Amino acid sequence: MFTQRNLVFLLSFIVTVGVFGFVEQSEKIDQLEASLAAPVLLRQPYLQTALADSISILWRTNKGKNCEVSYKPAGAKEWQKASGVITKKRVGGVENLVTIKGLKAGTVYQYNIFTDGVEMVPETELLFRAPKKATESFTFFSVGDIGEPVDNEGKPDKLAEQISLLNTVPDFGLLLGDIVYPKGESEGYDQHFFNYFGQVFSRVPTFAIPGNHEWMVDPEQNFIQEWKLPGNEHYYSFDWGNTHFIALDSKEGDFYEYEKQKAWLVRDLKKAKAKGYQWQVVMVHHNGKSCTYKKDTKRLIELYPIFDKYGIDLVLNGHAHTYERLNPMNGRGEALPQWIGKTGLYENVKGFISITVGSGGKLRGVGLDKKPFQPDPENCRHQNLVATANHEWAFLRIKIDDNKLEAEAIGTLDGEVLDRFVMTKKQIATTDEVVNKG
Repeated sequence: MFTQRNLVFLLSFIVTVGVFGFVEQSEKIDQLEASLAAPVLLRQPYLQTALADSISILWRTNKGKNCEVSYKPAGAKEWQKASGVITKKRVGGVENLVTIKGLKAGTVYQYNIFTDGVEMVPETELLFRAPKKATESFTFFSVGDIGEPVDNEGKPDKLAEQISLLNTVPDFGLLLGDIVYPKGESEGYDQHFFNYFGQVFSRVPTFAIPGNHEWMVDPEQNFIQEWKLPGNEHYYSFDWGNTHFIALDSKEGDFYEYEKQKAWLVRDLKKAKAKGYQWQVVMVHHNGKSCTYKKDTKRLIELYPIFDKYGIDLVLNGHAHTYERLNPMNGRGEALPQWIGKTGLYENVKGFISITVGSGGKLRGVGLDKKPFQPDPENCRHQNLVATANHEWAFLRIKIDDNKLEAEAIGTLDGEVLDRFVMTKKQIATTDEVVNKG
């Protein structure tokens, strides 16, 4: 018998089904609208692996299935297109990666980036310069210890500003580790690093190495996910112009795969010696010998004889949050007597100069690094080691023109020149066959 209670139950059932059906349909509509919405740019484009006649352009979006770059020589009419790959990342949406090949050496190109057919930065003129011929001069910047949070009195914002204000746009940059603090987690890359460098990295390709803070987490799941680097992305080499660059992974001072990396270094330098480069530069996070507050790194010092044997000219490192340039050294790590006290001009040096430039965005005694800066170079445990030191936020700008190398340490805060020196050496015949290979 159909009672009033049955009627109430039936009506309740009809209402419940209707409500849930409405909610389900609303959810489907929301999902459809989200799928139809244009992708959103999460990270500005940045340039990587600028080698030989190619360059890679990366950017991040919240979603995407296809990515593309249109490009042309600046001033030309016809655009060319290159397609890339989309990769879902653990943090930061999806990576858009496009590699362009067949570039004309030294040419400035205009480019635009697209995800799913949508232009991501339509209001901005994007430019890059293709790697130059081996016979052309070039400039680069070098700096370590960068992404200290601004709230902790870090200066990554000021560093990016000063690099963007350089009279000549650098051809590339070297990032000497400890790129993001407090740990090198992917979660901090945009907030503490990339967000400040959009105008720089969209025009200037960079080569990065991990520091000890990158090794506080798994670099395979963090550091390497943020970059596209040559080789195994821990240690590698590349050529630019008439110069050979070697990137080492010093891990926490003990070096990643030390024996394997050391053997690779020797093989690499033998090949470089056979090709006959004018200059050779090593980039590594940890200092070897030093008069800063950091301890000497024994395993790097063990590589000094190799540096000396194969003619390394410069060793660039971060780690200590200060600026220090050492006198030219031999393979035993001893200052060469003939150069002690001569800090401005070096001619035909039979040794290498080591420079700590670990104060790009973090300075000892400021913010969370509260310990006072107290080294005393005059009473350093290493006699006559230091050529000059300056406890300021700083980065290096280096120009190489044939057999002449000019370097300036530039203040992160005000752009003032804190240190300057010049190296010259006997000219080595260079052809355009020696050019920008990884």
